[in-house]
Amino acid sequence: MPLRNPFIDLSSYNPDTKEFFLAAKNQGALGAVVKLTEGSEDGSAYVNPKASAQIRNALAVGLRVSCYHFARYTSVADAQNEARFFVKIAKQFGMYDDTLMIVDAEVHSAADYQSASLAFLQEVEALGYKSTGIYSMKSFFTGGVLNSHGFGQRKVWVAGYGVTSLGIDNAAAWQYSDHGIMGIDTSYDFDGAFTTGSASGSVPQITVPAPQPVQHVGYPATGTYIVQPGDTLSGIASRYGTTYQNLAAINGIGDPNRINVGQVLKVTGQPTSENTYFVQAGDTLSGIAAKFGTTVSNLVSRNGIANPNVIYPGQKIYLTGQSNAYTVKSGDTLSGIAAAFHTTWQALAGKNHIANPNVIYVGQTIQI
Repeated sequence: MPLRNPFIDLSSYNPDTKEFFLAAKNQGALGAVVKLTEGSEDGSAYVNPKASAQIRNALAVGLRVSCYHFARYTSVADAQNEARFFVKIAKQFGMYDDTLMIVDAEVHSAADYQSASLAFLQEVEALGYKSTGIYSMKSFFTGGVLNSHGFGQRKVWVAGYGVTSLGIDNAAAWQYSDHGIMGIDTSYDFDGAFTTGSASGSVPQITVPAPQPVQHVGYPATGTYIVQPGDTLSGIASRYGTTYQNLAAINGIGDPNRINVGQVLKVTGQPTSENTYFVQAGDTLSGIAAKFGTTVSNLVSRNGIANPNVIYPGQKIYLTGQSNAYTVKSGDTLSGIAAAFHTTWQALAGKNHIANPNVIYVGQTIQI
């Protein structure tokens, strides 16, 4: 009979104490898969802030520890970038070369998701980690998004809740509940890769290449997030390890309580004077040009746009000639800006949807 060894998987939403892992072990857990990263180094550059303690304390109580990366890639090249970021952080945490390295592929963000996912795993292996696998939901495998037999001998870990059969004959593990041991995601390990043995070997010494520039066509740019129903700016900020004030500043948001479903937000970086805009649904290049006091030809030239009639939500547009825009600097007040541009703070507050005229942020774009 195959094994049915229980193991848990964790992210920053879960505890990181030794007491937690000891309790999980006492409830039957034999392994832990810890989220390390999400996206790419030149994009979201997200690292789980609890990963180090989760790894250390899971190992301390004798659990087998594996690592996973939450995929956001939109192409093979993007997947390779994300794999490099994953490996770079794994090496920083001292993970040995026989650590099981999983890609969490549950966002169908690439036209050929199979090829991109395989490229991710191949890059991880090329950089010195010899044991890899893929996690996704049952529907991706049974619906044709992913082919479980297209990953060779790599581990296939499938999420399927409330089912008695996965319908996938080569699954190495089955995540059967998101409220299992300690009330969190719990899986069965069928072949021992997630739960048996202990890490050995050494940290890979292969140099991790720098991320390569990637063209994101028809998809939100790396480092951006599309607002979903129920989202708040503070909630999005927490997810990406930043503050709502920073998100407001880098996105030119006057009222942090006012964001719209479908809005594309930049979620990485710090406020700068760089004039950029992320295309929103319904935008046209001529409309963007008019909004920012420039011309379509300027935008086409600066952004290398082949067809000015084809732009995509999430596309990053570099702006020029922003005669009607001002970037807030340290020490600025709305009344001071208004005086400098011969207008009133009330007019600026209304035009920029600023709820509290006493609260503006360094880096915020003010339309004059």
